[in-house]
Amino acid sequence: MASGQRHLVCPSGCRGGRFEILGAPVLVDRTGRYLEHSDREATFRCAECQAVAVDLAAAASARARDSRDAQAFTLTCPGCGERLLPPADHDPGSDLECPGCGLIFSWEEGSRSLLGQYSEEEPGQA
Repeated sequence: MASGQRHLVCPSGCRGGRFEILGAPVLVDRTGRYLEHSDREATFRCAECQAVAVDLAAAASARARDSRDAQAFTLTCPGCGERLLPPADHDPGSDLECPGCGLIFSWEEGSRSLLGQYSEEEPGQA
């Protein structure tokens, strides 16, 4: 992440908006004059209270990535094809009953990995 894509805040609520960069390589010339730095994997801390800063931009990016990865798991009734959310307290080893057609089926029978990928469209429709 480039330095322009950060939104640092102090977790203690300091309003100064100044942060010290820790652990980043800083390159200088022979006279000690600043040339460049890389803050890609650096830690930042508040210049007022020394608390480790929170990068809200990185947190938002991670949350978006996690929500894309955590799509709702559904089961599909092998009898009628109705898609169901599994009960939160359900034991995957016990059977389920479809509320649509009443068919009793196992967790594995309703799992997408067993059914394979399928299309919602009827054959011949485009």
